[in-house]
Amino acid sequence: MRTAPEGAVIGLDAPLYRITERLELTRRLTLFGRDPDAPPLLVFADGRCDLSVAAVGCGLENLAFTASGHRGTALLRIAADGCSLSALTLLRAQGAGILFERCHEVSAKGLVLQELGQEAVVATGCRGLSLSLVARDIGRRVAAAAIRLVDCEGFDVDAEVAGVSGSAVTIEEAQGRSSPMAGRIELRAQGMQRALTVLGRRDAPASGLSGHIRARDWSEAALLLSNVERVSFHLAMPDVAETPALKINGAFGLQDAAVVLAWPGAEAGGALPDGMMVGGGQTPAGNTILTENQAFDDGETPPSPVTEALLRRVGDAGGPGFRFYEVSGTCSLCGWQGRFQRTHRSERETLACGNCRATLRYRGQAEVICREIGAGRFATLAALAAGGGLSELAIYEPGITGPLRPFLCQAGRYEQSIYDPDQPSGTLGADGLVYQDLMATAFPDAGFDLVVTSDIFEHVRKPFPAFAEIRRILKPGGLHVWTVPIGMPPPGETRSRVDTSGPEDRMILPPVYHGSGTDGLSLVYTDFGRDIGRLLAEIGLPTRAVRHVAGGDDHIAGVTFVSVREDSKTSVT
Repeated sequence: MRTAPEGAVIGLDAPLYRITERLELTRRLTLFGRDPDAPPLLVFADGRCDLSVAAVGCGLENLAFTASGHRGTALLRIAADGCSLSALTLLRAQGAGILFERCHEVSAKGLVLQELGQEAVVATGCRGLSLSLVARDIGRRVAAAAIRLVDCEGFDVDAEVAGVSGSAVTIEEAQGRSSPMAGRIELRAQGMQRALTVLGRRDAPASGLSGHIRARDWSEAALLLSNVERVSFHLAMPDVAETPALKINGAFGLQDAAVVLAWPGAEAGGALPDGMMVGGGQTPAGNTILTENQAFDDGETPPSPVTEALLRRVGDAGGPGFRFYEVSGTCSLCGWQGRFQRTHRSERETLACGNCRATLRYRGQAEVICREIGAGRFATLAALAAGGGLSELAIYEPGITGPLRPFLCQAGRYEQSIYDPDQPSGTLGADGLVYQDLMATAFPDAGFDLVVTSDIFEHVRKPFPAFAEIRRILKPGGLHVWTVPIGMPPPGETRSRVDTSGPEDRMILPPVYHGSGTDGLSLVYTDFGRDIGRLLAEIGLPTRAVRHVAGGDDHIAGVTFVSVREDSKTSVT
């Protein structure tokens, strides 16, 4: 790729390519898989690795993409005009699928996107984008739309979406253009929060959209239209659902729109059943909202277009012991009941809740908090918070992301923080967030009942002074519930990966980076081992490990640590 001339067509014939750096097409090239029945599989190592297209007229055809490491970024990034994507499969990655950035007249046909942690497709500032795709099991890591179009115009989308934590398609007007979006949607969607979401601005409503939507099994509304005008949508559904088919909100509301709601047995042109439409904002003006009698083929969901052979290759690419499975259960955060699926090499970073997206790591912490704080009386963190079990507590949770926060923030006092080595602890940022250095916070002694950290201490430059600081700010008997990515089986001894004895970091071992909560990468300073309990006991933080099992054989897949600030009346069992 680095030496190929402009306009070259490069055929890939190996079954698998492991990518350990960013690939960038900076001149017009076409990459294609030679075998039409077995596309080559490109495996990206982590969030630093992707395929970025920056040259006009590039082509990608008959290729498959996955990722084996932490990532909050997309597998493909298209930032050039006139590109063509055809017969691409993107699956089983923690981040998003494809990011289109300010590109014009791009065609992406025959895409399959499956089992992704974030969005399948995100497009920002694009014109003339043509999309045809199938998306399954999207937003497994965070609540996300399958397709998200921001400030795009002249687009044409034909999509089949099944199983997404957010909206099947979200269209946003963020910049406030004066011209219509001129977009068309053909959508078949099931198992989502909403089928189609359109978000305009009060001073710049989204406009010029049309589409046919076939939807079933939504949890909030089939259509959400907020600050929208001059649109035309036809929604077909199997019956009158308990949840609204059409939801209108925003200060501008919905104006000068035509919406047809169709289902078997509907009275053509009749009144809407109670609850089918809910509204907010301004009283709708100039809208035509009609009912239509239309048959609905409520058959089984078509099988995934991803072949078993490709799934096996993706599984094999994960390395020894990496197998996909699913297990029924109840989320210890929100109480959702369903099937938790393993979709990544790291079990603790997968098996996500279908509602709040908490992975095994967070669900393990929630179990421990419920047992320690709620004395076993509450099965979920939601129940513990709703039952007043946190109302008398002071809780500190460093960071600003993660699924525990909506529940822990119901404590009587709740603190969170961000870190910047150039900002002194206690500094209030312009965005209202407080900076804290865990090695020396600005909190007074003995102020917290509970400190919760999730995969933070491996990134602290000097972790043991930070543990001592946690002990200082805990009340006697207070708890530190924490996780780090400890191996299974764990190493015998804790070891430093970086020499931090001087002002500059010096690598002792090859550098390792993990994905951060802000989609960046953080250096790992310490690998923790089985001796961590003894080491923390020596500084007054007796610690025990709570093991979490997974899989059909109930093997140990994760560990939550519980440290206690011990005093004369405190004991650890």
